[in-house]
Amino acid sequence: MKFTIPRSGLQRALSKVVGVIGSRATLPVLANVLLESEGKDTLSLVGTDLELGISTKTSADVSEEGSITVPAKRLHDIVRELPETTICFSVAKNHNITLETGRGQFKIMGLPKDDFPKLPEADETQPVEVDQSVLRECLNLTSFAISHDQTRYVLSGTLFVLRNGELRLIATDGRRLSFIKRQVDIPKNYEFEAIVPAKAVNELGKLLEGVGLVKIAPLKNQLAFEVGETRIVTRLIEGRFPNYEQVIPKEEKTKISLDREALLSAIRRAALLTSVDTQVIKLDVLGDKLLVSSRTPNVGESQEELGAKLSGREIAIGFNPQYLIDVLKNLNDDEIFLCLTDPDKSGVVKGTSDDYLYVVMPMQLV
Repeated sequence: MKFTIPRSGLQRALSKVVGVIGSRATLPVLANVLLESEGKDTLSLVGTDLELGISTKTSADVSEEGSITVPAKRLHDIVRELPETTICFSVAKNHNITLETGRGQFKIMGLPKDDFPKLPEADETQPVEVDQSVLRECLNLTSFAISHDQTRYVLSGTLFVLRNGELRLIATDGRRLSFIKRQVDIPKNYEFEAIVPAKAVNELGKLLEGVGLVKIAPLKNQLAFEVGETRIVTRLIEGRFPNYEQVIPKEEKTKISLDREALLSAIRRAALLTSVDTQVIKLDVLGDKLLVSSRTPNVGESQEELGAKLSGREIAIGFNPQYLIDVLKNLNDDEIFLCLTDPDKSGVVKGTSDDYLYVVMPMQLV
């Protein structure tokens, strides 16, 4: 195998697949990226950890066709540190790989393609297409609520629902829940529901540039996403996702309108005077103002006043500041609404659209 390729082209392609490859792979070949020629002008790259696989293509001048697997992190690090140049990549019969540039030479030991897992091919299912900008927004507003508790496996991903011309994404860690829905151009009779693991969600989010379409294709026990020349195939999380509609409060006794940026800044400052053991801030709704405060023994205290528009009764409630920061920094609306019922019941953060809401449990005030 032998080809030449611009450093920037190889770097871009490697960056798309290297994130899926684990440094502690159970099999040596799983720590490698598969490089394979496709004709005289295309190079294919594939990485996988058996749960998630990513393949992409890039332009290259192929003089000898073939395939090889290369230690992914090592190759990525070398290419990243090179100045912009043309790389001549060649493979000897003993799988010894040589990278030559105008100023130097690097040699790496590779492994043959034989034991590298093959990614599932597309089946007969017709993929649906969704705007990248829509899916990226949905991921940004839900992925931060995914659970990191491995004992709650069913919560360690995002629920994707495609039904009735609508895309829904839901994520929860048991203490907060993020829900978004968007109208999409899919057949009205199309229905699909699956829990996509957090790692796949994160890698997909990196690929979405906001322009063009992303194809979504269900496979057997798996799901495929296609973004341009890049394809992600992920295993799905088995199990039943909680009934998220039961978690959403059905009433609101207090609704306040606030400037999102002002609230975000005030909460960030209040969070500076909390501790790991006392991770709580207090929100006092008092007529046309909101008091954001924190008090931590042996640390200090803070209080700030924000303008607000109140509908309903006054209330005082506590929240984990990070849970509020996560949603406020990802929303794009200038105005947000905080909907409350009682100090011991979940609150809801909404934007100006009814298509998104964020449910967060309160914390006990000392």
